[in-house]
Amino acid sequence: MRFLKYAFGSSIGRKQVVALSGLLLIGFLASHLTGNLLIYLGAEKFDSYAAFLSNHPLLIPAEIGLAALFLVHIGWGLRVSIQNRFARGRDYEMNENEGGRTIGSSTMKYTGLMTLIFLGVHIFTFKIQHASGTSLWEHVIDWFHVAPYTAFYLIAMVSLGLHLSHGIKSAFQTFGFNHPRYTPCIEGVGLVLAIAFAVGFGLLPVFGFTRGGAL
Repeated sequence: MRFLKYAFGSSIGRKQVVALSGLLLIGFLASHLTGNLLIYLGAEKFDSYAAFLSNHPLLIPAEIGLAALFLVHIGWGLRVSIQNRFARGRDYEMNENEGGRTIGSSTMKYTGLMTLIFLGVHIFTFKIQHASGTSLWEHVIDWFHVAPYTAFYLIAMVSLGLHLSHGIKSAFQTFGFNHPRYTPCIEGVGLVLAIAFAVGFGLLPVFGFTRGGAL
């Protein structure tokens, strides 16, 4: 009870909840990308993986957990952002400018919103619209052959990369990992991961689009 009061009732606690949920979601992105890479191996491998997930007994608890993580990360992230805006003083603004704002840090709210929109479209397109018993690989490839959807997907992945480029560094700083010796390393790893996720996911619709439709 004390932990919940700290996590959701204090400014520092809320920031740590946002940071922790973000890091956990990065773990999900890593596993999700790993599975999605099977699309390059063709329909049989990809559909077998999709069937394994859909029939797994822990699927529903995992989906509920992921939904909770997204809601907490987005909801508390917006609350922290709003509180920071109202709490800013002149000294805070000067420190922000001296620290050198990046595109990733200055667009966190917008890239977060874009990621949320993409998530809704993604679930509707590849989960709700996919007919049970049919090939998910073919369904995905067909959608990636739709130029506007592929363009939207690529824009969303650029947005995700920008969000992660600042979010990873910010999460570690929230937990106190802020040192002249280690911070540059954390920033470098965060940037590499952000690019890896953006490129890794971004190449999927490019592959589907160049296939010319499902076989």
